[in-house]
Amino acid sequence: MPKKNQASRAPRRAFTLIELLVVIAIIALLIGILLPAIGKARETARGLLCQTNIRSIAQAAQVYAVDYRGKFPPVLFSADNVVIDPQNDKLNMQWFDVNRIGQYLPQEDFRNIDQNNRQNPTVGGGVMECPNHPDAGRSYTMNYWAASAAEVTNFRDSPDGLPRFVKPGTYRQNTNTFQNGLAFNDSTGRSSKLILFGETWGSFRSELVDVTDVTWFSSGTIGSRKLPGERFGGGDGLDPGDISGNWTNQPTGPELGSDISVRPKSYIPYYRHPRRPGNFMDVSGSANFAFVDGHVSNYSPQDLFVETDGIVKSTYEILWSENDPRLERDLDGNGG
Repeated sequence: MPKKNQASRAPRRAFTLIELLVVIAIIALLIGILLPAIGKARETARGLLCQTNIRSIAQAAQVYAVDYRGKFPPVLFSADNVVIDPQNDKLNMQWFDVNRIGQYLPQEDFRNIDQNNRQNPTVGGGVMECPNHPDAGRSYTMNYWAASAAEVTNFRDSPDGLPRFVKPGTYRQNTNTFQNGLAFNDSTGRSSKLILFGETWGSFRSELVDVTDVTWFSSGTIGSRKLPGERFGGGDGLDPGDISGNWTNQPTGPELGSDISVRPKSYIPYYRHPRRPGNFMDVSGSANFAFVDGHVSNYSPQDLFVETDGIVKSTYEILWSENDPRLERDLDGNGG
């Protein structure tokens, strides 16, 4: 007779091939459902991190303005070796210098720290990076019209033969920017609409010798050229020379590439939100902006400009300067 434990043991039943295929199909279906949700959640997190970063920079600029009688940092590039920082005798006085915004930010990734470098050390990395900006060193830039000083007068125009640092749009010999906007400070009455910082292109490569670790930095300002709606990418947008930088040098920048005949239409890289691989320069997607009152909002091109019968105008939902409507008022010939 069989033993009792042998008699009570139930026979094992294996999965059939059909059952196994059904389980695999269910798992594949769940993956197909969950992956887009996971990807969307990841993109949302990246967008929130970008907004947090640009808000931190705007808050640092606000604290700077409190310490400097309501004025935001200057943006003075010394092409002719005339802009000397009195704090350290270095060239240039830019908002992203260690001596400017660096005083109000955590000790992030300081660039150009070689003591023999003639230019001011600048802040990069950390809150300066949008997570959707490839090889980013700095992804954000100050509105040209917010700078406390952005132009340098000619030696011949000064009684003592020394240059003067003046606010944007006030030096009449600068025909590219004169009357294209109106400078403002932290006491402006349109603080919730005036752009303080925006996302822009990484058009300057780092000075690192190791080309395998190249990072890309935004320029000093945005918004000095063209009319308000064109700055957002409307109509013909920007001219070829309106985006400065050395991205055409080797190695070329991941955003802009080496083809100098293809230039951005807008100061704003809308491809970052949501992140879009390739077609970086298409005027579609959205971007984050920080405003004088400290809040941050996300806007698409459709929010920022309209084009009717070939005439492009800003929606004035947000402003480069307080006289944006005046600049575009007579484009259609009827004062509209």
